Amino acid sequence: MAYSVKKHIQQLIYLLKIHSFTDVVVCPGSRNMPIVESMCCGDFNVHRALDERSAGFMTLGLAQTGRKVAVCVTSGSAVANLLPALVEAQYQGIGMAVITADRPKEMIGQMMGQTMWQTSALASAVKYSVDVEDDETADGMWFANREINAALNIAYAGQKGPVQINMQIKEPFFECTVETLPECRKISLIEDDVLFGSSMQQLWEESKRPLVMFGQYDGINPSYIDAFIRLGVPFYTEVLSNIEYFASHVETHGRACQTNNNRIPDNDIERYNPDFVIYIGGHIVSKVAKAAITKIKPQTVVRVSKSMEFADTFKCMTHLFVDPRRDDGNRVFGNGQVSEKNIGFKDSCTVSTTTKYPLVYGEFLNHIAPSSQIFLANSTTVRAIDYAYWNMPEAQAKRPRFFCNRGVNGIEGSMSAAIGYAGGVGNSPVYLVIGDLSFFYDVSSLWSVADTNLRILLVNDGKGSIFTKLAMKQTEAVKNYVAESHDFKAEGICESYRIDYKRVEDGDIPSTIWEWYFSETPGARLLEVTV
Repeated sequence: MAYSVKKHIQQLIYLLKIHSFTDVVVCPGSRNMPIVESMCCGDFNVHRALDERSAGFMTLGLAQTGRKVAVCVTSGSAVANLLPALVEAQYQGIGMAVITADRPKEMIGQMMGQTMWQTSALASAVKYSVDVEDDETADGMWFANREINAALNIAYAGQKGPVQINMQIKEPFFECTVETLPECRKISLIEDDVLFGSSMQQLWEESKRPLVMFGQYDGINPSYIDAFIRLGVPFYTEVLSNIEYFASHVETHGRACQTNNNRIPDNDIERYNPDFVIYIGGHIVSKVAKAAITKIKPQTVVRVSKSMEFADTFKCMTHLFVDPRRDDGNRVFGNGQVSEKNIGFKDSCTVSTTTKYPLVYGEFLNHIAPSSQIFLANSTTVRAIDYAYWNMPEAQAKRPRFFCNRGVNGIEGSMSAAIGYAGGVGNSPVYLVIGDLSFFYDVSSLWSVADTNLRILLVNDGKGSIFTKLAMKQTEAVKNYVAESHDFKAEGICESYRIDYKRVEDGDIPSTIWEWYFSETPGARLLEVTV
């Protein structure tokens, strides 16, 4: 016997082994034949069952002995026969892996034999379900690896339960001639109850060039900031992480945290070449930063998450730590000693001397009051503010707090979200920096703005400027139908919605205009700057 030539099946078998599965229950069938053949190569204790309903309960019984067990069935109604045992496993809290062979998705619903929507058939009885395509491209293999790893971890994390791995298998599929399984990536859970428990300490001590990457603030434990500064570790961070804001509430040995002392710009990450990355928080905006880590593929990449979500942003995650205490300020380190790492790389980092965006963004940050609350629209706006902020120590010292709809990064709703926030914080001014397309898209939200203290800075360059920065030809079609070039202004809109309004042409903003914009006089106002 030998392993299947199908590479996603090879990954499945390897990962079952490396995640310590010892037993498999198999049923007869043709579509699952290459999986069964591969399972019978001496890697597992193989148990036979004639019908799938019985196989499910056999797997349940084996799992109750404390072993990690998988059951493998063919496609079609065979899958549905597992449901009674999976419901029982779900309510008993018993972990197991359900391997269902399937036809390619393009065959489903086409009156082909033994085809049905197999993942939805078991959805009510499994903790997690993944559909793995028979796709041997680099992205296909990465996706299969990530999702199989996720399923095998989730089955035994927290409240245990069954998970489904649905393996689409294209014809021909009967060839099993591979003698040795190729190794592939294992993603491991860090199961310590603190971030720097014994597992992380060992990874830390083995590293030479660690890097911490903070994404958008998502309920992060503020003590992480303090912890990594104590350890001398370099950071990559953006304004949406708000670590400067939260650092103002944390002190280390009597000194306030100064995160920018350790910050590495995105264009220096590749030169730094980290071997150990800890990624905390939500989305990272910079494509340069994400591309650098994806290219480097550090030996260890730890994702610190608030849930069992295997977000493999850089396609090289090796560990997941689920933080059960997102707001506990005292539980970062375990009982052991964690050594400092004084890398010294920061001194040689690139310092920007060029102006990448219109000056209005820097002027805005220069005028804001300390601890201001700032909403940012997506695309150019969030990038421009981030660029200006990290080149302005005086703005960083004010520790403003930033918000942005980066969960999905859409154009819609930036103004609505800012208006909602402004309506919930009383008399405090809330600032919205927004581009013209995002503004006009969401203009109906201004119905509710008059009674708030929202200050809108509309930077209007007459187009979706992000599309002029992308690597696409600036044809008439792109100009008119993608970038949506226009000559609209906001004055009439502001009159309709009773918003105090001023416009400045060509980005030259007198100090009197800034005084009006930042005045504490109640009521909404909008400053439109054409650039």
